[in-house]
Amino acid sequence: MPSLSVVSAEPLAGKTTIAAGLEQKLQTLGRSDVVITEVRTGDSPAAESGTRVVVVAAGTTPAGDLDAFSKSFGNSAAGVIVNRVPRKRIETTRAGYEAAGINVLAMLPEDRILAAPTLGDIAAALDAEVSFLNGNRLRPVERPLIASISADPAQGYFTRHGATAVIIRSDKPDLQLAAISAGANCLIVTGGLPILSYVLDRAAEDEIPLMRTKLDTIAAVHEIEALFGTTPFAGGEAKLRRIGELLSEVDVSALI
Repeated sequence: MPSLSVVSAEPLAGKTTIAAGLEQKLQTLGRSDVVITEVRTGDSPAAESGTRVVVVAAGTTPAGDLDAFSKSFGNSAAGVIVNRVPRKRIETTRAGYEAAGINVLAMLPEDRILAAPTLGDIAAALDAEVSFLNGNRLRPVERPLIASISADPAQGYFTRHGATAVIIRSDKPDLQLAAISAGANCLIVTGGLPILSYVLDRAAEDEIPLMRTKLDTIAAVHEIEALFGTTPFAGGEAKLRRIGELLSEVDVSALI
C-alpha cells in the first residue's frame, strides 16, 4: 500500500497542518488507498517499501541543514514543503533553497487563518464559561478586538475593524449589545460579572458564542496573544479549506 510520511527536523514546523492538507488533496484524486503518517520530531519514518517522505520546514531553517536532513532519507525523499515564510521573502527563500539543490515542492506564506487559535483554544486558555458555542469550537479567531471605552461610537468601531471576536468588559452591557448589532460573531466577556439576561437573549437569538472569564481584559489579551502560531492544528472547515488552497501548487500524484 503506498504511503507518505510527513517529517520535520524541528518542532512546530507545521507537520500536522501539512499532513491534513495532503490528505485532502489525495481524497479529491480518489486516492484513499494512500496512507499518510505524521512522524514525531526526532523519530525516523518506517522504512517500508513504497513509503515516500515529505519534509516540512520553517522558512528560517538554514539551507545546508535542510539539505542534509532531506538527503538523509535517500531515494525515499519526495521533497520539501517550506512553511510560514514571510510573503516578502518567498522568492528569495525559494531561490536560496533551490540553489542548494533542495527539491522545493511548495513555499507556503505566513497565514492569519492557520496561525489563529480557535474558539475552543481560547475558551480553554481563559478557563471561560461558554454559552451558545455549539459546533463552533474549531472556528478560528483571526482578528480579536478590544472594545472601545466609549459606548456612543461603538457600533461603527466594531463594524470598521471587522473583528471575529470582541473582548469586552462584563460591566459594559451596552457595548456588548453594540458588538452583537455590528456583526461580531463571538464575545469574550472579561471581569467575571454575570452577563445580563437581555444580552444573553440577544446572543441566543443570533447564535453568538459567549465566553465569560474571571480574568480582566489585560490578562485575557495576554493569554489570547500567546495562542497565535503555537496551538496544535485541530482541523475545522476554515483551516482545512485554507491549507488546501495554499497547497494548490503541490502535485500529490507525483509524490506516490
